[in-house]
Amino acid sequence: MNNNKIIKIIGIMSGTSIDGIDFSYLETNGTNYVKVISGISYEYNIKYISKVKEFIRKIHIDNSLSSKKMDLLISRQFLYMTNKFINEFKIDKSKIDYIGLSGQTIFHKPDKKISFQLGSGKFLSKHLNIKVISNFRQNDILNGGQGAPIGAFYNQYLTKKLNMKMAFINIGGIANICYSCKEKIIAFDVGPGNSLIDDFMWLRLKEKFDKNGNLSFKGKSNKKIINEFLKDDFFNKKYPKSLDREYFYHFIEKTKFLSNEDGVHTLSMLTVLSIIKGIDLLNENFNQIVLTGGGRNNSFICYKLKEISNLKFVNIDEFGINGDLLEAEAFAYLAARSSKKLPLSLQTTTGVKKPVTGGVLYNI
Repeated sequence: MNNNKIIKIIGIMSGTSIDGIDFSYLETNGTNYVKVISGISYEYNIKYISKVKEFIRKIHIDNSLSSKKMDLLISRQFLYMTNKFINEFKIDKSKIDYIGLSGQTIFHKPDKKISFQLGSGKFLSKHLNIKVISNFRQNDILNGGQGAPIGAFYNQYLTKKLNMKMAFINIGGIANICYSCKEKIIAFDVGPGNSLIDDFMWLRLKEKFDKNGNLSFKGKSNKKIINEFLKDDFFNKKYPKSLDREYFYHFIEKTKFLSNEDGVHTLSMLTVLSIIKGIDLLNENFNQIVLTGGGRNNSFICYKLKEISNLKFVNIDEFGINGDLLEAEAFAYLAARSSKKLPLSLQTTTGVKKPVTGGVLYNI
């Protein structure tokens, strides 16, 4: 395929926060050109969120648990939301070259080279009659990588487009960092993003998240929990490295004797300190940190990052880029690269032995 050919792709992303699903419809050649046509985020309903989170808890306890019913549930949800997006924005299905689908991560065990996602590309392709590229992590893992984080090449594109020395911090369910300079790309997970905060808010208050960090501002830190957290072996590892959503989940249990305010404040500080440690580990020169993902809207996290670090933190939206849709755009971009057999990951992003492409094409 001509590497300069521009193709139209819908990117779909359902992240580890499990709060909703993002869509972006764009034109791209997978290298130096991206034009976003439309995009939107849809929230999941509470019943669906509860079912997925409950399944994740269960399968972490019993890895032999059948995932067939959950895979069908998630696949149907993806199909319903995709049809909704196509209809709402009056997209001509015949003009869509591919859908780039990021499945719902259920568990991620980098030490065992396992990254398990649900949401079937084959199911989506069959019911939409559109080519779907998914399973972006599979080939990376087969070649010695951890399978995550996988969106670094899109961050490289944005860095070149904005023409600034910057690093990206994506605060999703898990927080990760990405830095690129010329052809050099470094990416790795830094710690919990929104996952601990969101799960705490749901367990305690039946709220999806701590809106604007309002509850966190009212609390204070538990130093014992924070000190124990910072001693975790994960922070002694060099990059590339990645995390499972549930890796730090036991810290929620440690907050059970704290008030709602102190509990969410402490868990929010775990996210803040993870990010600071990740920046220190990166140890590169840049002018600013660009915040993306849902956590960029948490005023408490942003305030503490600026208070603790003397770096400049900027919201991605200030550049005219919708921070809620960045990862959906990334998976459309990755699908274009996959269709052209271009690399998706490097040794410095996932630990893969050599630059490899990825993604599985479903064409029903």
